[in-house]
Amino acid sequence: MSDWMSMLKDVDDDYLVGISNKGIVKRAYKDKEEIPAEITEPGGELSVRVGDETVTVRFPLGESRCSCPSRSICRHVVQAILVLREHAMQEAAGEAQKPESAGTTEKAENAGATEKAENAGTERPGSGGEPMQMKDAGETETSEGAKAPGVSGEINAYPLAQLKKAIGGRGWQAFLNRAAADIKPEIQYTSIVTVRLPEQGFVVKLLSPLGYSSCTCHKKELCAHKAEAILWCQLEAKVLNLETLMGENGEERTYDMDAVREAAGQMKDFLEELLRTGLSRTSPDALDYLERLAVISHNVGLARFEGYFRALFDSYDRYFKRKAAFRTEDLMGQITRLYRRVDLLLHAKDSAETAEYAGEFRADYMPVGNLDLIGIAIDHFHSQTGYEGETVYFLEERTRKWYTYTNARPVFYEKGRRRGMTEKSQAPWGLNISLEELVKVRIRLIGAKCDGRRRLSASQDTKGEIMGEQRLSSADVEGWYYSDFAKLFPEQIGRQQREWLSESGSQEGTDLVFVQPDSCERADFSQTGQQLSLPLYDIQGREILVEVTYSKDEAGSIRYLERISQKKPPCFLGKIYLRDGRIRMYPVAVMDKFRE
Repeated sequence: MSDWMSMLKDVDDDYLVGISNKGIVKRAYKDKEEIPAEITEPGGELSVRVGDETVTVRFPLGESRCSCPSRSICRHVVQAILVLREHAMQEAAGEAQKPESAGTTEKAENAGATEKAENAGTERPGSGGEPMQMKDAGETETSEGAKAPGVSGEINAYPLAQLKKAIGGRGWQAFLNRAAADIKPEIQYTSIVTVRLPEQGFVVKLLSPLGYSSCTCHKKELCAHKAEAILWCQLEAKVLNLETLMGENGEERTYDMDAVREAAGQMKDFLEELLRTGLSRTSPDALDYLERLAVISHNVGLARFEGYFRALFDSYDRYFKRKAAFRTEDLMGQITRLYRRVDLLLHAKDSAETAEYAGEFRADYMPVGNLDLIGIAIDHFHSQTGYEGETVYFLEERTRKWYTYTNARPVFYEKGRRRGMTEKSQAPWGLNISLEELVKVRIRLIGAKCDGRRRLSASQDTKGEIMGEQRLSSADVEGWYYSDFAKLFPEQIGRQQREWLSESGSQEGTDLVFVQPDSCERADFSQTGQQLSLPLYDIQGREILVEVTYSKDEAGSIRYLERISQKKPPCFLGKIYLRDGRIRMYPVAVMDKFRE
């Protein structure tokens, strides 16, 4: 029985409850005192006669079978295991009492004490073998030192791919949402691992082998709840981390490398032709070829390059139409940067490297948990890449980070379009307000998702709740509010510096600043450059230059800025940048001074 003893020593009542249920274990303890049981066939398999039934005990214990009609682990099987465990412990105690050396008496006494201590867990004190008083599952104490080594090893070794498949696409997103929001289940370790999933309300019991684990959804196979329970255990054991799981959220993209190289070759040839020809001799037909290259980029899956060529199209269109906003040096910088990017694309070795340069048509949105957002401003845009729409800027109350939501639509081929109409569209996340009303309220997003630039997804999985009016105060904008312009350069401009080849704008989000000037000069509009300039000064006379280039969209903003009082300027919200040694700002909104 020594082999059986070694296999049965870790089988306690929690494990038996795991393979059956609490009621069956209670009944088995009661029957053990009333119904005789006899071990009839010691060997590779043990047959235990329990009353009129015959139980064949096997390992794993979930494979044990009974002659009664029950197809699951019945009370006879549990009683047989209890009898077998008690018999094995008695034999082990008897072996320990045999005299072997001078110290055997002390060993026998210790063995007896050990037997009493072990039996104390299954019998009431002074009961002479009465059924054990079963504890509720919620009374089981969690202890890091009490983790079952067998089942924990199996849990930690379970393949992530199988767990992800069992959870499913939408379930995986929901799990990542909970993990990002740190909504953890209650995990208790004994001979089994009990995981209570808070939001779903299911209880999973993980036991060795894992195939015999149970879930209150009553599915025998690896259900989504069991898979999530295993993932939570792996996270707690630091076998996985949240960053690894977030990385599993996206799918690896593949490209037809021959088609990519052919497209890149056409791009490079045309850019070289533009440089050889020179701006003054470039034909207006170049616009058609730039549009063709944008379409080729789209068809091959090169999202960024489609945008690059549409932006270049817009720059050349400004040149041919003799628009005042056109600048030759900007165009040359645009062409040289694009040529370098095309060269890198042409020499990409595989799909993974191509993906780094190609970008995506749709961003990968990752769960970020719950967000408490303050609506700050809405900005209408018409980009060089052929999109127009609105961007709403939010400030997160706890982290003080900027988030944006963009409602955009393509307008490359539209003629005579009406501007500004999309502002009246419905807000996302199930909120019963318009898009422009988002800047008047504070909202809570449950299960929010955003990309690497903190652009929020309008996913139906994300639910919004209006928490109240905006009522912006100086405490809400701490870290982004400046009345002393000397702090702007080290705190904002310094961290904006990027390598010249990198994408325009921060890859970590668009950060706005609030600037409260002490005074300002009168706005000046340049007829030659078609640009408005408004110098702002702090109390020490330090300058920030507000600049707005004329367009139909900006005409109203320019008229407003021209009427600003020089003695009582408002607070400006905008994007700041450094050019020609001067700090400049593109204003997104102006507002009154903040309440304290």
